[in-house]
Amino acid sequence: MTMRTLLLVQLVTIITLFSTAQAKPAYTADQQAFLDAEKALRQGKQQEYQKLKKGLAHYSLLPYLEYQEIQDNLNKNSQQQVDDFINKYESSPLSGRLRWDFIRELAKSKNYALLEQYYPFGAVASYDCQILNHQLEKGKPIKELSEQIANLWNVSKSQPKECDKVFEKWIDNNQLQQEIAYQRFYQTAHEGPIGLLNYLKRYLPRDEQYLADLWLKVRRNPKVVTRSNFFPGKKPNKEAPILVYAVKRLAWGDREDAYSAWKRTQSRIPLAGAHKSDVERTLFLALATQNNPKAVDMAKDKLKDQLDDELVNHWKLVTFLRTQDWQSITQLYELLPFDQQSSEQWRYWYAVALDELGQKEEAKILLTELANERDYYGYKAAIRTKQPILLNHAPLIIPEEVMQSVRKSANVERARELYAIGRYLDATREWRSLLNQLKTPEEFQAAAVIANEWGWYNQSILTIARAQVWDDTDIRFPTAFKEDYIKMGKQIQLPPHWLMGVARQESAYGPRAVSPAGAYGLMQVMPNTAKAFARKFQIPYSHRSDLLDPSINIQMGSRYLQMRYEELEQNPVYASAAYNAGKSRIEEWKKYGRYPTEVWIEAIPYTETRDYIKRVMTYRQVYALKLGLDDDIFEYILTTETGDKK
Repeated sequence: MTMRTLLLVQLVTIITLFSTAQAKPAYTADQQAFLDAEKALRQGKQQEYQKLKKGLAHYSLLPYLEYQEIQDNLNKNSQQQVDDFINKYESSPLSGRLRWDFIRELAKSKNYALLEQYYPFGAVASYDCQILNHQLEKGKPIKELSEQIANLWNVSKSQPKECDKVFEKWIDNNQLQQEIAYQRFYQTAHEGPIGLLNYLKRYLPRDEQYLADLWLKVRRNPKVVTRSNFFPGKKPNKEAPILVYAVKRLAWGDREDAYSAWKRTQSRIPLAGAHKSDVERTLFLALATQNNPKAVDMAKDKLKDQLDDELVNHWKLVTFLRTQDWQSITQLYELLPFDQQSSEQWRYWYAVALDELGQKEEAKILLTELANERDYYGYKAAIRTKQPILLNHAPLIIPEEVMQSVRKSANVERARELYAIGRYLDATREWRSLLNQLKTPEEFQAAAVIANEWGWYNQSILTIARAQVWDDTDIRFPTAFKEDYIKMGKQIQLPPHWLMGVARQESAYGPRAVSPAGAYGLMQVMPNTAKAFARKFQIPYSHRSDLLDPSINIQMGSRYLQMRYEELEQNPVYASAAYNAGKSRIEEWKKYGRYPTEVWIEAIPYTETRDYIKRVMTYRQVYALKLGLDDDIFEYILTTETGDKK
């Protein structure tokens, strides 16, 4: 997997919000005046507010005061103020926020005629239904609205009460087609609430309503499909999805039970090829992740099947690696689509397989080429071929006129001021608006440099990825707070570059990052962990916002990694995996067998943790290079074994 792919995955898997730290920084005169004006407005001190606002006429955050003024007095008659603000500050996210504030006000006041002008139909089901009901009351024929109503009705959840009247009229006028009823029923059967499934039963033909009863039983206990008389065989083609669903559910519980159930029951129900393939895919993945011997036969039997499915191919690879079936690895590689063949993972393992099969010269050529890459497989290839591990740093060169143009952007100016006063969520919104307006790679590069200058490292990392620039390692791998990491590394006797690698993966090196799960700061520490560690290690901590202080966060996160390292046999792979997935899962995965460490890493059952380990190990090596330190993590990966003996 390339560094580009790794970062793009990180963009999908890391979501950062921001919170205000307790420490109060020194503000500029304009910043202080802005904060004072906000306070005066909240307290209703209009004379003081207007005086302060006048002095901020040319300040970049003036729109935030004007927004609050309008929002405080917003009503159905505010259309002119709203329009003026939206037009004036079109580039700011405030314009969209005010539009939605106005939409909510119009819906609340039932001003549907005006609501239709501002509301983007399809965004909120309750508003959709209010507008549709208004149109029906005004005499619009229901047939003209039937498709829109069908789209609202055909979902695997209950819709809000505002939709009840619309749905009743639609159904009473015979607009509900049987095909739509089937679609909603089967969608709900697979993923919706059981109560809704009971309700939808009435819309099936009478001779098919028994299917709802079968679904209800299977949703409560999928093992019921193993009973010889469970399927009556009245509508075999429509009973088949029930069997498929049940076996797939069982597969991620008791693998053996699921496998047996599949073998016993599939002959009773005629299954389409797609149904059979779907179940066998799930069974194979479930068996392979637990290193069940049955996965070996399935991988061999299905070698040529589902070649477009990257996950299936990954677990075929793992199955063959565990059994050292190098011939099957080369055969599978030669069948793969080009995009998979060209990935670093497959190039690496194909070369290793060739080497094991005695084709050493060809293997060496492939590994030597791969060793030029700055990623997990490139670094392993470098160790195998005794080549130096490379940083491949190439600094950005951006035309000065581009830098100045981006720097003077209204979004950048607002984001800079918001960031400076601790309004990190608002700063992020402004930054996202900026990125949506940038057009050229050079503009994205300039924005990344600007964010880096502010110390907004995670935003600079995410921004440079939008430019598809991967080799400016000063931006992509910042070394801020390195003295804290070096100091902490000495205290706990762990490499500082390992700690920095964890921070780079956890938060994209963002000191103020807050995850949706409530983890804070550089190393994404949970408040409960912080409380326990504060007592145990005498780390100053009184509130979760303290975790936005890099020095405190680094102490907490480093101690947590050290704890996992000591608990898990002083194995850096176990410890890193446990940082992501927890100790109990590592203990479970160890039971799946002892293998070369690089094979054990490929066989981590969770894709997220598997990718996490590869990134952390790579980032650890990158930071060792940047700090001028030696590191042997890739020698460790290639020369040790991991896991328990079965």
